[in-house]
Amino acid sequence: MARIAVVGAGMGGLAFASAMRNSQHEVTLYEQAAELAELGAGISLWANGTRLFEEMGIAALMAQRSCETDAAYFRNEDGSVAALQPLARDNWYRQAYGYPYYGALRTDLQASLLAVLGRDSIRLGKQLIQLDDSGDEAKLQWADGTVDTADLVIGADGIKSVVRRAIDPTAQALFTGNSAFRGLAKTSELDLLPEPHSFTDWMGDGKHVLNFPVGNDFKYTTIVVFLDGPRRWEHEAWRVPCDPAEVLAQFKGWHPAVGQLLEHVNLSERWGLHEVSKMATWRRGRAVLIGDAAHGMLPHHGQGAISSFEDAITLAHVLNDASLATMEDKLAVYESERKPRGERIQKSSRDLNACLHLPEGAQRTKRSAVLANLSEHFSWLHNYVCVGAR
Repeated sequence: MARIAVVGAGMGGLAFASAMRNSQHEVTLYEQAAELAELGAGISLWANGTRLFEEMGIAALMAQRSCETDAAYFRNEDGSVAALQPLARDNWYRQAYGYPYYGALRTDLQASLLAVLGRDSIRLGKQLIQLDDSGDEAKLQWADGTVDTADLVIGADGIKSVVRRAIDPTAQALFTGNSAFRGLAKTSELDLLPEPHSFTDWMGDGKHVLNFPVGNDFKYTTIVVFLDGPRRWEHEAWRVPCDPAEVLAQFKGWHPAVGQLLEHVNLSERWGLHEVSKMATWRRGRAVLIGDAAHGMLPHHGQGAISSFEDAITLAHVLNDASLATMEDKLAVYESERKPRGERIQKSSRDLNACLHLPEGAQRTKRSAVLANLSEHFSWLHNYVCVGAR
């Protein structure tokens, strides 16, 4: 039996603990916040994530708490349809990938994981300041002056990971040159939306607006505004004040539905979007990374939380695999499986930002052909099965 310390009780940490709930290993989660709270409103859950829900114990709960979006629309500034991809319509997505696409509230996803896991194994108010792996066991030094020990430390502590510093001190969170604004509305209040039960990207030069329904019965709609810029991020904080008029001016002349969406977005708070620089390794000694700590990325594929689920479940599988004799063997298999994929998703998300933000011209015609063919261009994302999956 190994004593496993998971630093961070976000989506990745909770997913790992849920997958290990019947394991012989002793898993403890350490979270720096004084209470568990989810930032952000909605989340897209694609088939490579929902196929893991049974193993995580949340399949039934999330089926009750989510909606299956009808289709994905890609529209130009004036609302004209550039591309259309069926999802729940004609059951296309389930037939293609075997599992549903869900639109869900982050709070519902977190609550589902906690319902399965419970809270007894979660220690709140534990801010890691140093990881010492020089002795016979890893030592975790906390800001409150206490020390815990473990046989394995999993860094699920996000894009500002402290565990990552112990693995690769040169790795860092890099500003992508993009920013975002977030909002949530009751779907019933968005009467100008052409397709309120569908996922829609409204695309323009250097920007796009995303809306998709979330929760049971399509009750709410998540809205995110993405902009190229500023060129540099000169703030310590990743959320900073902004003049709403500056943002609104960039959408002058767009379809009226976009204007209505913007009324429900907090345009006075800009989020700087960052990603993690490429690393030579995700592991060192008794420490290993999962989720944003390893491959923080732009959100345009909707794969941030899902890729952390893939990491978590893969790591759980190798840790429980008796054919792998040592911890070194187990972590090597995990890294060989997950690092190339995590880096590929990260790069593809960056490329998709450029694709969605094209200026008018011939490139938009080529883009439409790509966006209308999910199975040809993006099946590698959606049909992935974790090593050792049942």
